[in-house]
Amino acid sequence: MEKPVAVLEISSSSIKLLIGYELNGKPQVLYSLTKPFNLIVDSGTFLDPNTIRDTIREFSSIKDSSAKLNISISEVVLILPPYGLEVFQTQQVTAVVGDDSKIGSIDIRNIYSLIRKGKIPATNNLIDIIPDNFTLDQGVTYQVPPIGESSTSLAIRAKVHTLPSYIDSQYQNIVKEAGINVKRTIVAPFAASELFATYPEIPSEYLLVDIGSHITTVSLIGGKQLYASRFIQWGGHKITSKIGEAFNINETEAEKYKILCGIDKRKTSYKIPICKSTTAEGVEKRYYADELTSIIKGELESFASQLNGAINNLLSSYDSSIKSIPMILTGGGSLLNGLCEYLEPKVKSDYVKVASIKTLGARNPSFVNCLGAVIVNSKYQTVFDDMHPKIGQITRNPK
Repeated sequence: MEKPVAVLEISSSSIKLLIGYELNGKPQVLYSLTKPFNLIVDSGTFLDPNTIRDTIREFSSIKDSSAKLNISISEVVLILPPYGLEVFQTQQVTAVVGDDSKIGSIDIRNIYSLIRKGKIPATNNLIDIIPDNFTLDQGVTYQVPPIGESSTSLAIRAKVHTLPSYIDSQYQNIVKEAGINVKRTIVAPFAASELFATYPEIPSEYLLVDIGSHITTVSLIGGKQLYASRFIQWGGHKITSKIGEAFNINETEAEKYKILCGIDKRKTSYKIPICKSTTAEGVEKRYYADELTSIIKGELESFASQLNGAINNLLSSYDSSIKSIPMILTGGGSLLNGLCEYLEPKVKSDYVKVASIKTLGARNPSFVNCLGAVIVNSKYQTVFDDMHPKIGQITRNPK
């Protein structure tokens, strides 16, 4: 079993922590926690940095008496949103420096250094280097760093993930200000794609649509690898807000009815109200499932239009036939009852499917990125991993 790693994700209206490890290519969860808020991040801009910082600081020491856990965290893997993501393909070659012509850690560091020194947009930061393969003399290729193999040269083909500098800096700085080090950063849809690469029912090529509370990201996955991403300012909260306004109820109640009912297709000979509220004049009003469905469909019409716009932009440089690849939905907003059936005729994908999360301890799709990050951290070791502990000690409280 690998040593556990702590993964942190700051989303529009929540901060999530997951502690886990990789076993046989699958993520295993030791602990997961979500702190919900109202809108704290708007398209990558922190609206309430003090709350974010204080919450992350609380995560550095977690005492859970119910699980008899006492968790101390000094370092995290940080999930970054794909706002302004650019993915580049690169190839580099370096001479093997050892006298015995055997590849060592220094050769891996040297070739990664060449990539880091490569040209990327001046306004972007390099977030991650994802090797496709390593090539030795006579064209022999490896999927993992070929430490100990004999060769006079080492070549690499890799994808480079970059984000606007302000996104990278803002997210890393607020974690460091909370007193926690950032071990490495991982772009959210890449983490999700690595989790879904372990699911045999998920195809190799698909559109990954992550529906959050306020933002939806659309990413192109080809050969189980991330190629590009776009985002739209629409999330499940739009529906909740509309229900609250129409039914004159608070958002907590509106969210409850949205989840319980969704798009109701049942046909009944009688109508039973699903909700009651009282107007300012003291008049009781009753609301029915068909009214709720109408509100939801109205918001989904707007969502489908924006989603198609994002897909057209995302795939503008590809042949139009690629738009028929399947669409996989994830994120908390994907749980809306009837969503797939509504979207399928609105988009060009062959089918629309909600990904079913299999990991015990984090079955909610809002944890997809955190679960994927556990796999990424194990599968794509950074060249500095041997210099950093992965997580503080995890102990059980004494009885």
